[in-house]
Amino acid sequence: MIKVVYTESFKRKVVKFKNKNPLLDKIFRKQFKKFKENPYHMGLRLHRLKGERSSQYAIRIKGDLRALAIKEDDVYIFFDLVNHDQY
Repeated sequence: MIKVVYTESFKRKVVKFKNKNPLLDKIFRKQFKKFKENPYHMGLRLHRLKGERSSQYAIRIKGDLRALAIKEDDVYIFFDLVNHDQY
């Protein structure tokens, strides 16, 4: 089973996004629930990034909003929230 860890900076970004758009709270919960149950769920579009970020992974949260993570063994460490164009 995979384990999910959130950095403090990731948690702060989530709060910022949710403060701007309260509807995102439900979406964040839904997407991370899916991720914990099945990281390869089609709706998440989990993929490894390319180039300088080839050690990182991204999942789709909503529209062009992505959560970035690194993977260490069976642990995904989420560290950033970005728009698709930012990575």
